[in-house]
Amino acid sequence: MSADERTITLRPATMDDREMVFRWRNDPFVVGHGSSLREIEWEDHKSWFENTIFGGSRKMFIVIEQGNPIGQIRFDRQDLQAAVVSVYLLQAFAGRGLGVHAIRIGCEEIFETWEINKVIACVRQDNLTARSAFLKTGFREADAAGTCPSKHFSLILARR
Repeated sequence: MSADERTITLRPATMDDREMVFRWRNDPFVVGHGSSLREIEWEDHKSWFENTIFGGSRKMFIVIEQGNPIGQIRFDRQDLQAAVVSVYLLQAFAGRGLGVHAIRIGCEEIFETWEINKVIACVRQDNLTARSAFLKTGFREADAAGTCPSKHFSLILARR
């Protein structure tokens, strides 16, 4: 385990994180690297976030480095066998390998939490940094049959 990996932890998101995650989600860096390429409205976010925290089909974790929240990783249950992962770090923390550690820890956590067989990542084809991060954590390119939008890589991590 590297020094950077020891500094990364995850904690479950709570309702107290709602405004922070909203600000993060609409940060130009995050919007520019996301699949939708658009900001979201507060009212839409409030409803979505409440469903995230209290619903049973989504788990969100806040990525922590040395006690500071620096991003999020989320898993959306697709069916009994699979979940789709979404992750981002704030720009100041990107490019240091911290995302790789967050993905690794998050996937370990979701495999312990849900009895799923695989985690699917949908990565825009122009986001080679994200693709590389998922490949470094053991994801492999594979067809995710209708899960990922067009112009996205489909990457899958199978339960070990």
